[in-house]
Amino acid sequence: MVKVSGYLEKRGQGFVAVVEVPPAKRVAVGAKRLKKGLGTRDKHVAQARLLKALLELHARIEELCRRRPETDPMTAEALAYRDHLQGAKSGGGVYATTRLFDPDTGRDEDIEVEIAGDIIVDEIQSRGEAIQQEQGAARAKAFADMAFGRATPLLHHMETWLAEPGKRGTLRAPRTIREYRGMMEAFRDWLAAEGHGSTVEAVSRKLAGGYVSRLLKDGLSPARIRDIASAFSTYWVWMERRGIAPDGSNPWRDQGVPKVRKREAFLIGEDVDDDEPRPFNTEELVKLFEGVGDNAGLRDLMLLSLLSGLRINEACCLTVGQCAGGQFDVKGTKTKAARRRVPIHPDLTALLQRRTADREPDEWLLPEAGDPDKDGKRGGNMSAAFYRLRLDVGVDDRPGGVGKSRVDFHSFRRWFITETVLAGTPPHVVRQVVGHEQPKNDPTLGTYFKGEMTEAKRSCVDVVKLPAAVREAYEAALAPMMSDPKTRASLSAQEEP
Repeated sequence: MVKVSGYLEKRGQGFVAVVEVPPAKRVAVGAKRLKKGLGTRDKHVAQARLLKALLELHARIEELCRRRPETDPMTAEALAYRDHLQGAKSGGGVYATTRLFDPDTGRDEDIEVEIAGDIIVDEIQSRGEAIQQEQGAARAKAFADMAFGRATPLLHHMETWLAEPGKRGTLRAPRTIREYRGMMEAFRDWLAAEGHGSTVEAVSRKLAGGYVSRLLKDGLSPARIRDIASAFSTYWVWMERRGIAPDGSNPWRDQGVPKVRKREAFLIGEDVDDDEPRPFNTEELVKLFEGVGDNAGLRDLMLLSLLSGLRINEACCLTVGQCAGGQFDVKGTKTKAARRRVPIHPDLTALLQRRTADREPDEWLLPEAGDPDKDGKRGGNMSAAFYRLRLDVGVDDRPGGVGKSRVDFHSFRRWFITETVLAGTPPHVVRQVVGHEQPKNDPTLGTYFKGEMTEAKRSCVDVVKLPAAVREAYEAALAPMMSDPKTRASLSAQEEP
C-alpha cells in the first residue's frame, strides 16, 4: 500500500484531507498546510477518498514549487551541476565519492575520485533526458540552461542577498526584507505575465525600462519607482560582486524616474516644489488640538512630537524609565544617529508628570499605542488615528486635490526642525537633537567628532516656543481630564516635597 503523508480532519459536519507543507516549501506554497474537502459526512466514505485527495494536495505542492525556481529541487540540482562544471573548467578540481573494492583490506571503501568536465557534461545530458521523459521538454530545457550556465533563476540568490549587510554595512530590518522580497516577486510575476523568462540573463536594459514605464502607467509615484529601481540595482551589483552576473550587466542603473518640475508652475510663477512635504502652520495645529477630543494618547503624542522632534514610532516606544533625568533616551533603530538623548522641553514637564506618576520604569509612556507589531513598532495605531483626525478637522493639503497630502504626522517633526533653524541654532546641533547623521563630506563633524553637545542641545530645544493659540487649544483639550479629582490628587502628591 502506498504511504502518503497527511491525515483526515473533521470540519463541522464534514471531513477534509490535510497535508502539512514541509518548512522548506512553505514560501512557495504560501501556507503551513493545505486542505481539501472530501464532500461527505460519512467517515468511512471520507477514509476511502482520503488517499486520492492527499495525492492531489502533494501534487499541488510540487506544482507551486516548480512555479518558483528558488524553491524548486530541480533548480537546486541544476545549479549544483553548474558549480561542478565551472570548477572543472577553471582547473579547480571536482571530486565525487565512489565505492570501490580495496584488495588490501578485502572490503569496499569510499574514495574521492576527480571528475573531468566531459563526464559532468554527460551527466547533465543524461539527467536532462530523464527530466524530459518525466516532466516534459520545457522542464528539461530549463534544467539544461541552468546547468550549462545559460540561465540563472531571478530569485534564486535573493534570500542570500537579503541576509547579508546592505550598503551601509548593517543588516536590513525585517520590514525592509519583506518589502524588497515583495518588489522582486512582483517583478518576477510581471515577467511571466509578459511572456519573458524569469532569469537574471533575460532582464535587459530595455526590459527593465519597460517595467519602469509599466509602473508609471499603473500610477506609482516617481519616488516609489526610484525606490524599486534602487533595490533592483543593489541586487544586481551584489550579483556582479559574487560572480553570478557579468560585470557591467546591471540593467537598473539610472532607471529611476526624475522629479517632474511642472511647466505650468513656471508659466504662472508658482513654486515648483508645491508638492513637497511641509510643516504644519499655526492654524492647522490649533484645528488638530481642538479636534482631538478625549483621545488622551493622541493628544499627548502630538504635543510630545511637536516639542521634541521625535518620530512617531520613537515617541510611541518610549518607556517611563526613558523619560528620566530631564531627557528622552531614544532607542532609535532607523540609523546609528537615531540613538540619542533629547533634552525635555519645559512645556512637556506637566505631561510627563501625569504619565510617569506611580508607574514602573519599564511601562510604556503611551500605553494607548497598543502592543508592538511583528517589527517591534508601536506607531501603527496612532498613525491611523491621526490620519482620521486630520481628515475630520480638514487639515489636508493635496495639490490639485489629488495625490499624497503635503502634511502628515511627520509635519510635527518638520515644524520643530523649522523652528530651531529659524531661531539660529547651528544645523549640526539640530542634527544631533533630531537624530540625523552628520554630513560625510565634512570630516570634522562626519568623521572626527564623536562627542555629545549637551548644553547646545538643551539650548536648541528650549529656543522652540509653543504658539499661544496652540497652547490654549491643547489646554482646552486637557481641561476635562484635569477636572477629574483623581488626576488632581495624583498631581498634588507629586508636587509635595
